[in-house]
Amino acid sequence: MKSLIPLLLLLSVSVQAQVYTWINDEGIRVYGDEPPAHASKAELPQLQEVKMPKVVQKEEEDATESESGFTGYRILEIISPKEDHMITTGYAGSTNIQINIQPQLQPKHEVTLLLNGKTIETGAQLEFKLENLNRGTHLIQVMVKHQGKLLISSSKRRIYVQRPSILNRPRT
Repeated sequence: MKSLIPLLLLLSVSVQAQVYTWINDEGIRVYGDEPPAHASKAELPQLQEVKMPKVVQKEEEDATESESGFTGYRILEIISPKEDHMITTGYAGSTNIQINIQPQLQPKHEVTLLLNGKTIETGAQLEFKLENLNRGTHLIQVMVKHQGKLLISSSKRRIYVQRPSILNRPRT
């Protein structure tokens, strides 16, 4: 019982730390809890209270996408033509671009076809036709966008176009 009384006294004493301020020998204001004789109590500002920000509600279209279970595209690739494909003179610089996308293209999402970094065509389709390409090397790429926001893009695919020329005549 005698050992319980000092323990209760220790628990009942409220401890408050006091902060003091003073100017040191170098003329700099110092704060501390062990003041010299010429220190005064420091007036500290109230602690700032931080309130949690309000949660912004998603737009209706985003809510529709989450309700449908759409979590994003995993695959977007050009399946035709193959890398380093040569379009020969008989096709006059024309080719079909076929795309594979997983999961399937969602409503209101658009596929954009780029040729050498410039937009050629945009639509909700997985096949495009390029016609009358100039002779030489070209880079093709596709991107899926929703309201202008890029969702996924394919890697660039290099193709070559060989156009009719007097230099490409068959030898007899």
